[in-house]
Amino acid sequence: MKKLLVFLTLLYSVICYSQKDEDLEILAADSTWLKELIRFPLSFAPDIDYRGYEDIRFAKNWNKPESPEFFTYAFVWNVNLKSVPTTQMLESNMVLYYDGLMNVVNKDKAFDVPTTKVDFEKVKLVNNDSALPTFKGRIQVYDAFFTNKVITLYATIETFYCTDQNKYMLLFRISTFNFEDSVWKKLKTVKLVEGHCGIGND
Repeated sequence: MKKLLVFLTLLYSVICYSQKDEDLEILAADSTWLKELIRFPLSFAPDIDYRGYEDIRFAKNWNKPESPEFFTYAFVWNVNLKSVPTTQMLESNMVLYYDGLMNVVNKDKAFDVPTTKVDFEKVKLVNNDSALPTFKGRIQVYDAFFTNKVITLYATIETFYCTDQNKYMLLFRISTFNFEDSVWKKLKTVKLVEGHCGIGND
């Protein structure tokens, strides 16, 4: 926990949660999930050209490589995204995101952090007639936090449209465990809060 807070405080321009910050929360999760709020532009990835914030929920043991929750977390981008997300847009932004993040965290400046590789695809959900796209795929990223190895992250991305603000929001769910693993049942409990942008969590 201490290591997590040090990294987030020093490197990510994290906002300490106050009552005002709690009003910005748009992710619902039970009390076991750790939470952080990060402002855009991101200090570690300034080339991601959005304004707004990222609301994050970390599984309790996300920072323990031996844990069945290792590197399991969810985050939503509440930013000025006006265009429908595409596979190419998501892939390019995730390369910027993780390359920037891991290069900042990496302590061995003589070491060239391997470039992140992202492979997403648009998926069709069963019994879902929504025109909003959903994506899934894998991210191969150098883990400068805990293992100092290239790891594979499995990811899903849901798109939501806020009519009153005329913008799109992206909900990312991430884990080192594949989509068949039981941790995804827990990840799917992290949702947008009921009623946000007219969204229900039925």
